[in-house]
Amino acid sequence: MRDCLRNIKQQNKEEDAKVKRAFQTLLTYIGNVVKNPDEEKFRKIRLTNATFQERVGSLGGIEFLELCGFEKPEGEEILFLARDKVDKAVLNVAGAELNSAITNPFFGVL
Repeated sequence: MRDCLRNIKQQNKEEDAKVKRAFQTLLTYIGNVVKNPDEEKFRKIRLTNATFQERVGSLGGIEFLELCGFEKPEGEEILFLARDKVDKAVLNVAGAELNSAITNPFFGVL
């Protein structure tokens, strides 16, 4: 997960504000699933959503969500995390990595 976030940061070096916003958006997605695992609306992300594409998709955040358990059903333009695949331990690690990426000024530099 850390490598994935590091890659996002390094591939978008000139766009710190966009990267931070992407990480914050990912943290919101993950946090919503942890707090409300039974709510399907938090476990389903439309890939065609313009805001998602602008903040996360265009920077490579889909791979990070897949590492968290989200899957892209064949023929559909969504990422979905099935209720029985919600792993709070994995999501908590993801949240910690995102928090580090957001708050550590040296994240991805070294």
